[in-house]
Order: sequence, then structure tokens, then C-alpha cells
Amino acid sequence: MYENKISGSTVIIDGSNVALYGLKNSHQKKAVLNNILKVVNKLNELKASEIITICDANIRYLIDDTEKFNQMVANRKLIISPSGIKADTFILDYAREKNCLIVSNDKFRDYRHDNWIGKNIDNITLGFIFVGNDVMLEPVNGNKKLKKKTIEKKQSHWWHFFKNKQ
Repeated sequence: MYENKISGSTVIIDGSNVALYGLKNSHQKKAVLNNILKVVNKLNELKASEIITICDANIRYLIDDTEKFNQMVANRKLIISPSGIKADTFILDYAREKNCLIVSNDKFRDYRHDNWIGKNIDNITLGFIFVGNDVMLEPVNGNKKLKKKTIEKKQSHWWHFFKNKQ
């Protein structure tokens, strides 16, 4: 099952996506920090080797528990994207560089034109729902028997040029 894929892996949480879960058509405008904490706890249960939470800059104005949120940022338990740069950019770049899984319900449609993302995003993304106090994770591509594998890494053209000159 997918749990085998998580065990020993680095997992990036799309913090804004998780904190804002279920609020799209809601009158409640506060993002829920506890949603992020529930996902972190679930990933710890599943023995993820490292958990990184990255959020958009505007989340600091939407979060319900600012004191705890600020503590997490200060303790580097949560990373805030610089203002004006979407967290998705950092999430996807880090996943590509470090061969990570991503927890998000985002389909990353704006980035699928990138060859690597188009080929790999559905295999490295875990969707989620909250059921009571529990979090359920599911591979986006629906294949529960995913094997742990090294994802195709993209190398830029300048690297090949440099490598061939040596």
C-alpha cells in the first residue's frame, strides 16, 4: 500500500492547501493550523523520514492560531514562501531535487507544461481528506500498489554543456 511509499521518504506538505481544506465555499475565512498538525502526525505515524511544510506568504493573515503558527515558523517547523512567490514553486522544485512526496489536493495544473512535472506529479502527490480527527491519504493516480522508485530527474541543458567540456 501507499504507506510503504511514505515510510523512509521525505514528504512535503502543501501547508496552505491543507490549512484551507474545506473552506472554499465556506463563510469561515480562517485557515486551520490544526489541519497541518494532523497531517504531520499522520506522516510521523507512517514513518516518514523528514516532513517539510511550506506555505504561501498570505497564510499568516488567514491562520486561526497565530501564536502557535509563529512559534512553528520561528522553530523552522513551517516554511513561509517569500511574498509574491507561490509556495507551489518551492514545493515542486524541492520535490524534483530531493525526490520527495507531496501532500496536497492541488492538481498543479499551472505547472504541468513542465516536462518533469507532467510526467511525475501524479506519482508523487498524495491527496487527503479529514474524517473526524483522522487524516486519510491517497495517491492521486489511484494506484495503491505504488512502488518506491527514483523519480526521473531533469537536468538543465547548461549542465550537459559543462559536463561535456571537462
